Amino acid sequence: MFSLSLSVLPVFILLMAGALCQRWRFPMDGFWPGVDKLSYWVLFPALLFSKTSQIDFSNPMLAKYALILLLALLVTAIFVFVVIWFMKVSPPTGSSMLQAGVRFNTFVMLAVAGSVYGNDGLVLAALGSSVLIPSINVFLVVSMTLMHGPSSADSSSATSLPRLLSGALIRNPLIVSILLGSSLNLLGLTPIILVSDVLGMLSQAALPLVLLSVGASVRFETIRSVGMTFVVSAVARFVVFPLAIGLMCWWLDVRGLPALIAVLFGVVPTATSAYALARQLGGDADRMSAYITMQTLLSIVSLPLSIWLSQQYLA
Repeated sequence: MFSLSLSVLPVFILLMAGALCQRWRFPMDGFWPGVDKLSYWVLFPALLFSKTSQIDFSNPMLAKYALILLLALLVTAIFVFVVIWFMKVSPPTGSSMLQAGVRFNTFVMLAVAGSVYGNDGLVLAALGSSVLIPSINVFLVVSMTLMHGPSSADSSSATSLPRLLSGALIRNPLIVSILLGSSLNLLGLTPIILVSDVLGMLSQAALPLVLLSVGASVRFETIRSVGMTFVVSAVARFVVFPLAIGLMCWWLDVRGLPALIAVLFGVVPTATSAYALARQLGGDADRMSAYITMQTLLSIVSLPLSIWLSQQYLA
């Protein structure tokens, strides 16, 4: 357990370093939002392209892997919807609870997978991301549009929903890089001379810079706004999602590294991009910011424990 904590600790040191840099406005105002854009549009797509272009799609286990992750997503979403109905929370708060429950921070996910399980873990994490990132984006856009109703700029949900879906998929650089890397891989066109080398170099810079920018996005002042709804979102994220994944792995007889990586998708904090989607689609953006901050802080304790438990039962 101690050695595992040491493996995960560098990830959280970088997160806290980013938070301190933002708090002290180092090196200058506006620097970290710029790094965040660079990571989102350049560095992280390069990493995802590099890893998805290495995936062995002939492995018969891949269909099981996708099924495990998608069923766990469905179970977690149902749990959140049921709790929202019982608590009778408003649609904006409910949609933010849903995002906090089903979304995962891809940046932290890949950093932890690489730190604990090496390059093999990183490739499997990229595979899982290629399944979950498009699925979660489509699911959330549809769910939040139905929960909040059509946007005021559109006359009907029939016109707004396709536009929102196209924005979530076609203009998302992470999804585009996953589709390109996977497609070229399946066609046998990778590695690409020079291009793969350049993207590989960019991907090496991605994880440390991304972790610093994620830490810089933490807003400690939002913590005061959390309440019982945060507890529900945290239970969904850190208990229901990984437990569903673990049960699916047991049911489908998936063990070892694939199972351990799958569980990681359920024990990392929710995505920082959830704040932007909450603002765009009428969610409670302030509460979403609090969920992101609190889940990131909570994961410092929960993540090593969850990894240790998964290694005891699924290795």
